[in-house]
Amino acid sequence: MYLTRKSLQVGWDWKKVKDFTFWKRPNGNIMNLIYDIEKPPAKVLDLGCGVGRHTVYFSSIGYDVSALDISKEAVRSTKEWLKEEGLEAQVEQGKMTELPYPENNFDLVIAFNVIYHAYKHDVIKTISEISRVLKPGGFLFLTLLTKDPNIPFYGEGIVDEQTIIKLEEPEKGIPHFFFKLEDVFEFFKDFEFKDLYYKEWYSPPITIDRINKKKGSGHYILFAQKT
Repeated sequence: MYLTRKSLQVGWDWKKVKDFTFWKRPNGNIMNLIYDIEKPPAKVLDLGCGVGRHTVYFSSIGYDVSALDISKEAVRSTKEWLKEEGLEAQVEQGKMTELPYPENNFDLVIAFNVIYHAYKHDVIKTISEISRVLKPGGFLFLTLLTKDPNIPFYGEGIVDEQTIIKLEEPEKGIPHFFFKLEDVFEFFKDFEFKDLYYKEWYSPPITIDRINKKKGSGHYILFAQKT
């Protein structure tokens, strides 16, 4: 399985997640997007919605929200949370490379820690699909894995110089594609960049040794507008 390049799109096994505290809390940068995008009832796509934190957030403030995830468990959890809150959104199971939406449909697409979970060619196809379903002038907010190019991968699960397949739960068996900076500009050439910044994040327990072990691996965070 690790050596195939045809396609490998696998969702998180949410049943293996022990603590949902982080995954139930909307990201602050995404919450602040309301100051830059169209006002409700503008249409938002939460691509790779997980258990629904951003779907619930945008629905709660009046946006017309669609949500998609490859995981059946994620779709079920998102629908249950919406029901508990008395909110509505269109939640579907599906692949990010085959978005079930018409062209020029959304004012905003968010994909938080999502599109890099695939081989390179599927990542490129996903970006094409996002562009297709975004309205002209629509916005995109997403995160992209990256690493210091001087730090090679080591250990098991290596596919190539930019791709590994995780061996740990809840991401076991899922490809992770790491963007070079030039990839960002090439793959998103049809977008005008509004913000692009780099972030390294360290989970508790936070120690010098743990930081040094992970340093050089982080995320590009991109906010862009379809031209």
